[in-house]
Amino acid sequence: MNAGAVVGREIQGRIAAVLGVLALLVSVVIVSAASPAGAAPQCDREVGGEIGRTYSHMGGPGGALGCSLTDELVNPDGVGRRMQFEHGTIYWSPRSGAFPVWGEIGVWWCDEGCEAGWPRYPTSYEYTVGDEIRQNFECAVVHFKALPGGATKTWSDGNTCV
Repeated sequence: MNAGAVVGREIQGRIAAVLGVLALLVSVVIVSAASPAGAAPQCDREVGGEIGRTYSHMGGPGGALGCSLTDELVNPDGVGRRMQFEHGTIYWSPRSGAFPVWGEIGVWWCDEGCEAGWPRYPTSYEYTVGDEIRQNFECAVVHFKALPGGATKTWSDGNTCV
């Protein structure tokens, strides 16, 4: 065998090795891009309709509510709907639309009977006024305030539907 053929095969072997390494690196990059660290979790329930639009607005599975825990449920009034998530619930009715309820405001609201209680359905997202967080309901505005020493206070202005 002549020297040129040996050198040619050696170069082909090195090129093949480099191409193999490059193919491996490309596959690692593709896999990493497909599932980056911190990617939104994969939830196994479909969230649709107005509840789905609110859920998407809040960031979907990677947002504040996290993954869904239930399918869409019919509320006791037979009209409204809700879907429970890891960190709260989105309630919907044809009168009020779809809004999340969670945290201390959600606890206070459910202590008053949730949508079946006198405050009725939520009509807004939470919003901040000064040092309070507030949320509107059909018959109430609910206030939440963090107090010194880690204490909190949650209250409403009273029933505006009476």
